Amino acid sequence: MARELVPLTAPPPDRPLAPSQPCHACGTLLDPLRAERVLAFDDGYRFLCGPACERAFRDGARHRAARTPLDSRQAVTPLSSPRIVGPRAIPLATPPLVVEQPGRSLWIGVGAVVLAMIVGLGGNRPLPALASAVLSGIAVLCSLVATWRVARSTGWLAWGLGPMGAALAALSASHPDPNRSGSWLVVEGAALAAAAMLVRGWLDQTARRPVDAAAHRLIHKLPARAHIPIANASDPLAMSMQLADASAIRSGEEVVAMRGETLAVDGVVLAGDAKVLPYPSATTSLRRKTGDSVLAGATVVEGALRVLATHVGDERSLVRLTRFGSNNERDPALLSRVSKLVVRYGGLGTLGLAAGVLLLAKSGAPSAPLAAASAVLLSAPLLSLIRAAESSLRAAAAAAGARGIVYQSASGLDATGRATVVAMSPYGVLTEARPVVVELHVFDDSDRDQLIAMAAAAERSAPGNAIALAIEHFAQERRLPVLEVRRPVHHPGKGVTAISPQGQALVVGSRRLLLEEGISVAVADAEAARAEAAERSPLFIAIDGRVRAILTLQYELRVGARPAIQRMYDLGLEVVLLTGEQRGAVEVFARGLDIEHVKSDLSPESRGHEVRSLREASGTVAALGRPGEDDAALAAADAGIVLGAAGGSATERAVALVSDDVRDAAAALFIAKAARESAWRAVGVAGGAFALVVGAAAAGLIVPGIAALLTAAVDAYCLPTGARLLHRIALRLPARS
Repeated sequence: MARELVPLTAPPPDRPLAPSQPCHACGTLLDPLRAERVLAFDDGYRFLCGPACERAFRDGARHRAARTPLDSRQAVTPLSSPRIVGPRAIPLATPPLVVEQPGRSLWIGVGAVVLAMIVGLGGNRPLPALASAVLSGIAVLCSLVATWRVARSTGWLAWGLGPMGAALAALSASHPDPNRSGSWLVVEGAALAAAAMLVRGWLDQTARRPVDAAAHRLIHKLPARAHIPIANASDPLAMSMQLADASAIRSGEEVVAMRGETLAVDGVVLAGDAKVLPYPSATTSLRRKTGDSVLAGATVVEGALRVLATHVGDERSLVRLTRFGSNNERDPALLSRVSKLVVRYGGLGTLGLAAGVLLLAKSGAPSAPLAAASAVLLSAPLLSLIRAAESSLRAAAAAAGARGIVYQSASGLDATGRATVVAMSPYGVLTEARPVVVELHVFDDSDRDQLIAMAAAAERSAPGNAIALAIEHFAQERRLPVLEVRRPVHHPGKGVTAISPQGQALVVGSRRLLLEEGISVAVADAEAARAEAAERSPLFIAIDGRVRAILTLQYELRVGARPAIQRMYDLGLEVVLLTGEQRGAVEVFARGLDIEHVKSDLSPESRGHEVRSLREASGTVAALGRPGEDDAALAAADAGIVLGAAGGSATERAVALVSDDVRDAAAALFIAKAARESAWRAVGVAGGAFALVVGAAAAGLIVPGIAALLTAAVDAYCLPTGARLLHRIALRLPARS
């Protein structure tokens, strides 16, 4: 019987259909429920037209879906269907990484240098000296050809000053002094200078390779297309979706990611509940639901998400990380700006100094001024100077992104690395986000269940608040009726006031809120002190101006909180706790973590003032927190580290984390400090060598060959700075799944 191919745009209305899909061999649209051949694989099914397509598929034939423009109304798939075109039909936006290998020109240059050194042994005679100089010049030219791409990222001064000096050295070696028996040393020095330029090019390629690979791994999974929801003209309540170019999606538009798909944009979940691998190198899934932030590169492994795009194109968080240290970076670090200024003006100054030496040098030999000028040019390790700053920032950003840590900019990374104080609220950062009600103590003959029900009703005015959720859960466990209170008012960080169903004033909150409402807490002092001594938080319930009960809340310490605090101490940081709780309970909690500095009874706004005071007294301050109640402290800090917010609007803080694990916050501080130390150390070496060696060359104390060797030694230390930093981070911070 002939098989009917079902076009996607005109399905028969009287038959059940799955979303039409192209044959995986020839591309013909077919109904998957009626495909003649179906092959099952671990990652899904392959639907084929018939035996001929099956044979072609087994022989390697694959259909590649065409790119769909944004305004096309073809390839529409019902949003509610679990079977859609999977990630195999969505090509990746990032091309494979092309590993830069030493090219033919570099090997030609190596051969030319070897010959130049051999021929240069007879450099006391004019002909061998000229031949060696020509070979050295060829080697210099080969080094320029092999590294011409470097000029686009570093500028022509950093790229060309050294080869210019090597060329001058070769020119000076072509005219040996017949009155000097050691003229062959000048010729060999020119060959050494050419060899140093080749070594510099090879070192630069080798040192950039691991950093480039680490940066590429951040974005290699980003898809070129994404599903976007569209309204159905015939049924406004029905929603369909289509494939669109990811580059055409704008901030504020919606995208849909189904099971097996990789998200193409940063965003906030509007609807859905799914398990995702939250960043490209993640191996353990996290649950994402409405209101959560997600990164481009997150892969949905179960469920589906509808996401509002917050960052698209080059502004996506992981893409932004790969630009750290580059010329098109939006907010460069101070060190990067300084190094570029030094390279620009230092390079021009070196050129001027070499020109002065060339014009003013007094010597009987015509080649002496050329040699002196070439020594000055060869002594300037400008490439090392700029690479030391760039590669450290890029390596740190790539290593952080591979661990779910997103720096907003290189300037934010630098600010995080400068931190001397870390301020945080312990609850929700060092403890689990939601406490547990462990005890209720009633001080009179009030009905216990009635008190709990009214407290839960009042706390509903603070939706999403951790304490409100804990009390509501406590009431649900006891199967208490849902009550309604009037005029509830939420006081952030303190509690809730309302009018009870009986018309009485109801206050549920901290000691501070009750005192502000003119309610004495003397009757509950002993019970509150007992709870605080047990590292628990008392919550007062007052009705009609009298304290009727205390709810005792227990916060569980997060796994990894202790090692995170210890890592901060190892980095030389001072840890300060800022909280709205009573000092007694917080001090007991802090002693268990060896934290000495506690500031209690603070409202969310007051925490921001405290952070500003810490900045004035202690220098650079980093603040840890969650979006919402901690916003004031995060905004006041030099570096705000936001838990569980990577991909959302909070990404504009200095650091945003995919997870809410405080160990990742400690890792962000370690990576930033390690990057600053590594970069400043290498820049200091390159800058010091720049000043000393150029000065010695200008004074005529060193010859071109020695200057080239000294610069090559500086290159050997400074150019692999980023690769060494990657290795150090991998040793100190093994990637966690």
